[in-house]
Amino acid sequence: MSDPHNPHYDDEAVTYDSGFFYADAVETQPTPTRRTHMAKLKTNASRMNAEQLIAKAEITLPLIDPPAPGTPPVPNMAGRATKMRAALQKLKDKNAAYEAAKAGLPALKQARDAAADELRQEHIFMGSALEAEAGGDPVALAATGYELVGDNTPATTPPGMIDNLKLTAGDEPGALDGSFDPEPLAYIYEIQCTSVDSVNGPWQNCPSPTASVFRLTGMTSGQRVWVRVRAIGTQGPGPWSDPYTKIVP
Repeated sequence: MSDPHNPHYDDEAVTYDSGFFYADAVETQPTPTRRTHMAKLKTNASRMNAEQLIAKAEITLPLIDPPAPGTPPVPNMAGRATKMRAALQKLKDKNAAYEAAKAGLPALKQARDAAADELRQEHIFMGSALEAEAGGDPVALAATGYELVGDNTPATTPPGMIDNLKLTAGDEPGALDGSFDPEPLAYIYEIQCTSVDSVNGPWQNCPSPTASVFRLTGMTSGQRVWVRVRAIGTQGPGPWSDPYTKIVP
């Protein structure tokens, strides 16, 4: 018979005491899962040029999405790999077209420079002929479109494009000597160099000369570089010259 001062239930697994139920068996708590930092990837894609992007894709794609019976290191990447292969082929086609066009640029530039030299000589002949015909009359000469020697009239336009930029090996390793035709409206010149891409750079500023001859030092021997220059006048900078390329001695 139950003791009225000590009530309990017949179920041995649970007893009643002071309003609380207790289980005879000790409840087992699950072992907490230890959290770790998730690994991350560094693609470096933002720093790569076209050739480097192609090379990296051709290395990674066979690893990410290998042909059967290969097992990919990370599942469910087949769709993403298909899109990357399409982007890879597109860049390869565009890069091949760019390289083919670039291969023809030296001949086109040489022909353009030769035509420029011819017209430059005609300007010189024209100046001499005008001076002789006008007998030195400043009013008549000022109406020809050419500037008078010693004319201090402020410039109203930026300088023109620099012509005949050339680079030669310096007297010491890692040095290049450069020259170009002076620009009448320039008071200083800005020079930039790149060893990555002659179109997109990235371009780095080099020491700015005030004359049309300059020297670049501290460069990496054996590395191909591209150099461009522009004139800066009172009305701002002119356009960049065509890049000139040279392997650093």
